[in-house]
Amino acid sequence: MSEAVMAGKDPVHPAVPRRALRRGAGMALLGLLLSACGSSSAPTAPPPCPTTLFLKGAERTAAYLPGTNPRPADLQHLAVMTDLASACSYDDGNLDVALRFNLKAEKGPAYGGGTLQLTFFVAMIGPDQQVLNKELLDATVEFPEGQQLGGTAQEFTVRLPAVEPDAGSQYAVYLGFQLDDAEIQRRLESLRP
Repeated sequence: MSEAVMAGKDPVHPAVPRRALRRGAGMALLGLLLSACGSSSAPTAPPPCPTTLFLKGAERTAAYLPGTNPRPADLQHLAVMTDLASACSYDDGNLDVALRFNLKAEKGPAYGGGTLQLTFFVAMIGPDQQVLNKELLDATVEFPEGQQLGGTAQEFTVRLPAVEPDAGSQYAVYLGFQLDDAEIQRRLESLRP
């Protein structure tokens, strides 16, 4: 065996160690692989999604014992919608919007016990600001033993039919609590001077 091989040198290139050759060959191969992954065209942006938001004022609700002038002692519960997140996808000419939010509730002094049933709406709005569809959904909130606060996560998908991918941003999805007559009346009275 030659002295160059015994010293870890390549016999053809006695000044370059074998490890350096292997490392250099590996780096060249890695460079080729990485360049093959690249693309000369710019990545295309995903199609736009509709705006999704809580309807102002409808993201919270309260219930009181029946009466003309509710007092704090008559409060049954407070509830609020938070942390809205959405994603969309286009499928065979339809637009699917996946929604997720948290629903949190607090017992009031007049809470009757058990689980709390709340109704909320999801309204799909078209490009002309017309309501295309409104769905009412129910949520159940359980309060852990001895706790004043409870909550639940809501996840579902709504479909907007016949929406082209370039038109998604012209639509909107609104969410909020479906207010009963007593809550609407209470809010109207609170606006009066």
